[in-house]
Amino acid sequence: MRVWLNPAWQLESADGTVTFQGEKKKYVLDDSKGTVSRLLEALEGGCDNEALEALMRRDSACEGLVGALRKRGLLIESPSGPAGDDSLHARQWGHLALHTQRPDEAQRRICGAKVMVMGVGGTGSVILQHLIGAGVRRFVLVDADKVQLNNLNRQFTFPRAAVGEPKLDAARTYVRDRVPDADISLVDRFVRSSAEIGEVLEAHADVDVIAVCIDQPIGSISDAVAESAWGRNMPSIFGGVGMQRGFYGPLFAPGRSTVTPEQLSFPVRTDAAPENDAGNLRSTRYSFGPNNTIIGAWMAAAIIHHLAGITELVEYDVRKIIDFETGHIIAQAQ
Repeated sequence: MRVWLNPAWQLESADGTVTFQGEKKKYVLDDSKGTVSRLLEALEGGCDNEALEALMRRDSACEGLVGALRKRGLLIESPSGPAGDDSLHARQWGHLALHTQRPDEAQRRICGAKVMVMGVGGTGSVILQHLIGAGVRRFVLVDADKVQLNNLNRQFTFPRAAVGEPKLDAARTYVRDRVPDADISLVDRFVRSSAEIGEVLEAHADVDVIAVCIDQPIGSISDAVAESAWGRNMPSIFGGVGMQRGFYGPLFAPGRSTVTPEQLSFPVRTDAAPENDAGNLRSTRYSFGPNNTIIGAWMAAAIIHHLAGITELVEYDVRKIIDFETGHIIAQAQ
């Protein structure tokens, strides 16, 4: 294993100090005795753990410095580092390193995951794009619709030539174009009942998380999927898009979420639904592409962080309601 300076932080040296500069924090270290410079020189290009331990034995000042840097997340561990890495995930490394000292392990978990996307339309197609970009290579796609011309204002995985084709076929083509050896299972059916949902989940019990992107109508189907998944110990997340508002989450994860899908189910619609209630959001035949992208991207981020083990960035107990006109976000809890 090798130790690296965390690439998510910018390094500046001036006037006997070394500054680690982040977007929200910065650390200014006294380098009047050259201790920081000696350590940074050793870490340039990565340093084997054995070599680093030998350095700390020779230089006691470096030992305390290494501990302080580790505590603040300024050092990471990985067999290989980000320098010169031109892989598909090279630009993601810094993000993972910002939130974990083992970004290689986080990336490995993402690449090894299997995700079910139920509905590859407005939000599902956005989620699919981001999951592929993040490194997910194994999918179960559930849909029974065909690509329509009016889908193309928001469903950017489908080219105009795909109009009239089954969405599953077009989605598979999109995935394979980017990940030729992707493992893709297609489920060509609408799910309208708990029994049908159960059949699909039983047939694909090895998925790591389910993105629920079917909303006809919002509430009844999503609740049924979430409750069925919960009973099978399968994490799931749902999002919905209206004309002026949208929502996503929570990511219901048995063993981590403190609320159940039943406790945060969608209430029966009332004329007096409060402003922080997603239950008064209903499906609409109209759409504005950026709104679908906003919700789909937030859902994708929650899924990716969950798979990576970066749990502090995942809402496991709260549904987020977004006002598209103001950008305000309201947290809806149990």
